[in-house]
Amino acid sequence: MEDLEKYKKMGQEFIDKLKLTTYPVALRLVPPDEEVSTNAFRSTDVFGSQIAACIAYAWCRRSGFSFFLTGDDIGCKPASIRYFGLEKTANPDDVFTAWGKKGGYKKDKESEIKSREMELTLDYGEIKGLLITPLNFTIAKPHLVMLYCTPLILHQLILAATYEGDYISSYFNGMESSCKEGIVRTYKTNTCQVVSPGGGDRGLGGVQDNEMIFSIPECKFEMVLNNLFKAGSKLPVPTAMGIPLLNASLGPISFFGSPAEPGPWDYLRKRIKK
Repeated sequence: MEDLEKYKKMGQEFIDKLKLTTYPVALRLVPPDEEVSTNAFRSTDVFGSQIAACIAYAWCRRSGFSFFLTGDDIGCKPASIRYFGLEKTANPDDVFTAWGKKGGYKKDKESEIKSREMELTLDYGEIKGLLITPLNFTIAKPHLVMLYCTPLILHQLILAATYEGDYISSYFNGMESSCKEGIVRTYKTNTCQVVSPGGGDRGLGGVQDNEMIFSIPECKFEMVLNNLFKAGSKLPVPTAMGIPLLNASLGPISFFGSPAEPGPWDYLRKRIKK
């Protein structure tokens, strides 16, 4: 219980520091031999049917509900089969055939395959399900957290995650984004990810047009929290690079006639002259 209190506190810190308007969505990828808390709902408990996993993410971040999803609970079979390895068919190409014949997200089946060459997936049977819970009320130790946020908050999260010299490589193909990039890639690589919510996230999961996702592996929760708002600490105050942006002028950057540009600009200007 004490261990969970640490994560709950970090979840509340993310909310308070970033002024998040929905709960941080924590994920635990439950191994086959692990017991699952009875405090987590199954999809039939709430909806009476299978659902897309992104609907569970939406309910978690907006209502505070916790869910446990297995292959029997997930109606989005491409995610259940290809990304989470919770179910399988006889032919590994079946998912691509389904996308090509029944979806048309890319030009044809071959384009579907090519578009997904860089994807990371879980093997069949690697996990038995997804435990989805608000980080600030978490009912299990999480493997990662997805923060749904505005581009402005995303900017601060990227700065915090790269403050100690790291960098972020993210992948986009427009579909299944929260599942494959927000969860599977973050879990498999232990790296932060910038996620552009896909068609399912926006069409089914209620992600708004001003929202993005930043996904953080458990091993980097504290680092990101500790580095929030440290970037640019040597800039003068007020500064044109501040939050919120005080000077939206398209002309010279100044406040009351005085220059208000970042220090590196002037430093390098003088180096050029030398």
